[in-house]
Amino acid sequence: MATLVGSSSFPPHHALLVVLVLLSLSFCSFALDMSIIDYDEALLQKTYEAWLVKHAKAYNAIGEKEKRFLIFKENWKFVQEHNNGAGNNEFRLGLNRFADLTNEEYRAMFMGTRKKKLASRNSARYAFRDGETLPTTVDWREKGAVAPVKDQGQCGEFSSFLLLQINI
Repeated sequence: MATLVGSSSFPPHHALLVVLVLLSLSFCSFALDMSIIDYDEALLQKTYEAWLVKHAKAYNAIGEKEKRFLIFKENWKFVQEHNNGAGNNEFRLGLNRFADLTNEEYRAMFMGTRKKKLASRNSARYAFRDGETLPTTVDWREKGAVAPVKDQGQCGEFSSFLLLQINI
């Protein structure tokens, strides 16, 4: 077994040189990995900028654009993972106008937050029943179903409508 330090066949300054070479190689590989990550980040940033333009997005608050980019990036990763085999193969995902929203924000804005009005079971609306006799005339003004006549002012639309009716 050979030892690097203290061996007569391997001088100490060579051992230092080997350690320096190994460290520099490890830093070079780390730098190469970082350049790939930076490139992907830069490409994703360009994708985000194009997405902002396409969907006419603009943020007013300080730091909002950066926050939305992080959310966009997470949603983009989800889309990529799904489309590259991690998800259901029956459909593909894409980036739509909601890609800068978290799931919670989307749900709060678009899913079930508005309560639907249920029709009242005790409606005052008229329902005809067989055998019922109806009046020959009804003054809907008295019933409050028709708004009173409004002054059209100098609009002129009424007179042109009247002329159309007369010429027909």
